Amino acid sequence: MKKYIFSRNVHGLRAAFINTGASGETRAGLQRFNIYGFIARILCVVGFGTASCNAVAACNFINSQTAHVYTINVPAQSLSRDVPVGTVLYSSQLPAIPANASYANCNAPGNYVKTVSGSELVSSVNNAFTYATNIDGIGVRFYDGTPTGRGAYFGPGNSGSFAGQWGFGNNVFGAEIVRTKPTGAGPSSGTLTVAASGTFSLDGLLVATIQISTTEVSVQTCTVTTPSINVEMPRARASDLPAINSTSGDTNFNMGLTCAAGVKVAMTITDASDPGNTSTTLSLGHDSTASGIGYQIVNNSVAVAFGPDSASAGTANQFVIVPQSVSGTYSVPLSGRYIRTGKIQPGSANAYATFTMSYQ
Repeated sequence: MKKYIFSRNVHGLRAAFINTGASGETRAGLQRFNIYGFIARILCVVGFGTASCNAVAACNFINSQTAHVYTINVPAQSLSRDVPVGTVLYSSQLPAIPANASYANCNAPGNYVKTVSGSELVSSVNNAFTYATNIDGIGVRFYDGTPTGRGAYFGPGNSGSFAGQWGFGNNVFGAEIVRTKPTGAGPSSGTLTVAASGTFSLDGLLVATIQISTTEVSVQTCTVTTPSINVEMPRARASDLPAINSTSGDTNFNMGLTCAAGVKVAMTITDASDPGNTSTTLSLGHDSTASGIGYQIVNNSVAVAFGPDSASAGTANQFVIVPQSVSGTYSVPLSGRYIRTGKIQPGSANAYATFTMSYQ
């Protein structure tokens, strides 16, 4: 029968091999090669070893180069509130140092890592790794590339191996400020502080750090100076609406706005009596006694199609009412009119609509 026994005495580690045969004879001997390796590993773990226990770094700087910090200075930002999630609000880049000379040499395996620390990863759609800032709804990304083309974003999985000399071919390091939340969740105004930073390392040798300066953020919106509009329609007769889809009683009204410079304003009008209505005919309210007629709201001689109560960019039947070049006080000219929808029953005809602004 064979027995394998490891024992420890007060002077150190010892391993004994005991082979007990049928005769009961016992032989013991020290396994020198195995025990020496075992002792060496234990000494490295407990800290009694020397620097020889550590792996030698595979990469080192050459040509008198050192690690560099790239600080992206962001000017004060005036941002549109309702731009789509993923929209790049600001982007900038700095040239790598040295521009096109070798700066490091790596022996195999020569692993590189481009990652981000200091903040929470909030989005990784299409490997566009986006990290939180102190303002809810605004995130940041880091990347490298060329002056005319962005490479991969820094983040999970941006790593690999390379052996030989590393050098920049007129590369750049850059950062993007990005919209990260849908309408109603931000961005908000305030002082933008970015705790995240991007780093580029070769086998633990820090080559580059990308960081963003503190800046001020304001959000572009408009103030509606006519939040409630009552349109008094003229008295209508059946003879004014002789056929289905005939219209009459055009009555002008205006929506007043005061807008920041550079903001494009779109609007969606919703049928309050039938929010799912996407036609160009506004339904009569439940307090109406007439039937066979409805209303149209006209913008630039075109009947507006109604849509959902949403400020998201691209909402169905959303239309632009303030171009981006306009700032200050602005009046949106609209008009209302009757439209015949069926057999007319005389009575009161009331209709209600709401409007939702989208700042893009």
